[in-house]
Amino acid sequence: MINLGKIAFANCDFPYYAIEHGRIEAPDISIIQAHPVELARRLFNDELDISPISSIMYGKRDNLLILPGLSITSNDFTKSVLICSNGKMEFSDFEGKTLCIPETTASSATLIKIILWLKGIDVKIKHCPGTDIDQMLKKGDAALLIGDSAIHAIGKYRVVADLGNEWKKMTGKKMVYALWVVRGDFAKHHPDRVKLVLDALLRSKDYAYKNINEIADFIASEKKIDCGFIREYFHTLNYDFDAESMESLGLYFKYAKECGVVDDVELRFFDDRD
Repeated sequence: MINLGKIAFANCDFPYYAIEHGRIEAPDISIIQAHPVELARRLFNDELDISPISSIMYGKRDNLLILPGLSITSNDFTKSVLICSNGKMEFSDFEGKTLCIPETTASSATLIKIILWLKGIDVKIKHCPGTDIDQMLKKGDAALLIGDSAIHAIGKYRVVADLGNEWKKMTGKKMVYALWVVRGDFAKHHPDRVKLVLDALLRSKDYAYKNINEIADFIASEKKIDCGFIREYFHTLNYDFDAESMESLGLYFKYAKECGVVDDVELRFFDDRD
């Protein structure tokens, strides 16, 4: 049995749908769901063999290999990585304000720090447990929301910024939020098992691209999200990992290093041709 992580958000339901609903044959896999930071913790503690994790968490380790062809990426608006407030506020109003960031995110937390640094805006960052926006807005002027919490906040709170859009405006590039990775030791000892999981994930991703309406209908019902929004959402995100995505990720790591979050980061891939 292979322990495979899954981000517990709608954006990860999409590429996993065919595996979880028997649309494709897959090897013996035990799927463990958690938020991105918890998945990284479990991976680092050898509780998971393969998992999607926040891109920045990959940058903090040297014993992980990236699975080719998989990522969670946006080319502009993300619609689920948002800065929200309960009042009228723009980015230009952020100087000296307090921004609450949930402890469940890593890539997006680093991304907002990079954006604020590039804009020269000094903001007080307060890290908060949980994703309750009302509690965060009692402690700060605005809050970073990711995943389903961000989706549910649309229309209820003022969206100050979509971080994918802010990154696109500043750099002209995609934003790679998450990568699928395998522990190096597991890949060394079980390359054939890794290949089987990678193949299943790629086939599941391909099924999802071809059956967006089926998956959107299911997720909308399960998570009580408007079906039309979910369909647009899945057209907004991209789950491939191409040359442009790698270039974009390199720029993200460059800025993260300049902000003191990581050192130099090398992209190391699991080679499924061996």
